[in-house]
Amino acid sequence: MDEIAVSLSNIAKCYKTYLRPVDRLKEIIWPQRNFAQVFWALRDINIQIPQGKTVGIIGRNGSGKSTLLQIIAGTVTPTTGTVQVRGRIGALLELGSGFNPEFTGRENVFLNGAILGISREEMEQKFGAIAQFADIADFIDLPVKTYSSGMMMRLAFAVSVNLEPEVLIIDEALSVGDAAFQFKCFERLEKLTASGVTTLIVSHDIKTVKTFCDHVIYLSKGVEVAAGAPEDIAEMYFLDLRDEQRRAMADQTVVKTKAPVNTQQKAAFGTDEGQIIQASFTDTQATSSVFTAEDTVEVEVVVEFSNGLKYPALCLMVLDRKSIPLSGKYIPLIKTTPEQKNSQAKVRFTFPCRLAEGNYFITLRLENRQSDKTSFLVDKQSGVLHFEVMRTTDKKFLGIVDLGIEADIQE
Repeated sequence: MDEIAVSLSNIAKCYKTYLRPVDRLKEIIWPQRNFAQVFWALRDINIQIPQGKTVGIIGRNGSGKSTLLQIIAGTVTPTTGTVQVRGRIGALLELGSGFNPEFTGRENVFLNGAILGISREEMEQKFGAIAQFADIADFIDLPVKTYSSGMMMRLAFAVSVNLEPEVLIIDEALSVGDAAFQFKCFERLEKLTASGVTTLIVSHDIKTVKTFCDHVIYLSKGVEVAAGAPEDIAEMYFLDLRDEQRRAMADQTVVKTKAPVNTQQKAAFGTDEGQIIQASFTDTQATSSVFTAEDTVEVEVVVEFSNGLKYPALCLMVLDRKSIPLSGKYIPLIKTTPEQKNSQAKVRFTFPCRLAEGNYFITLRLENRQSDKTSFLVDKQSGVLHFEVMRTTDKKFLGIVDLGIEADIQE
């Protein structure tokens, strides 16, 4: 069993605001009376994060993401609940937090080390690596108040990742900086994760969260709405945004949790504009099967969709055991009964099983797809089908997918 690096139990955070300063005094004199307006930033948060995992936290502004990170970092005390963090924390809670603007970059590096209880001798040994990673040249000896936002983030990130944290907390910091430095940041984060560092990332850049995190928590109005695979939770987040826009325009809710086709699958959700009714492998007529690299995989899917959809389409995506997409295909659907409310379609997907041995999953998406770049989810059945690829003795490719690479020795 993985060791738990971060444990939150029944966490809640309440903030009080007062219309007038005297109301605060009145509440002290008459504690039985309430003179404050109460705002709950977080309610009933229970999270267990294993060591070495990279966890993303997403949600709208004001959903409690930053407050949650501050509680984990120890800069904010929860109103109720308990927090347990295993190991040294490195935190980028906001741009330039912990820096004295009047101090130089060099002085702030040593200040951060002192705050974390690191001796000056040890900091002197680490300073070269920090300065090299930040790569801000002579600005390291100028006051931080003269720095641009990108330079501030470079130095803050360099300090955090070079002080050997066991839990690294990043709040929107990766959204600042040029592409080359962001690549260097991600490369360092991957090394830290591989060495067992637990990472928590808050970001509005969903692409970054989906790419880098292996688990995502979705917060809304201080409450955990969902948690799971990055692809699924990110899509659920976008569905909620779409639902909110539609309710604002039409005063109706269209997003709902779907019934899964397979009771063993990971998740199912979408709108009320259509649904995937059935999905199975044609060889087994079931939701699981076994293949070798020489076989052909056939999947049959039955869908029902509203004729109000302008561009109905069905998409199949093959994923590995870590839910990383490997390949996919979509096909436009034809409205079979345009004079009625709904149409049905049966689709057969076929592909050669050019995959390495292991376990794979198939996710199906019913969409309103106008183009390759513009689509809206109607029904997503995540990991609805599962198949295993057995080892063969004559495997002639490396990696996960056989791309049919040819090699010839030229005379």
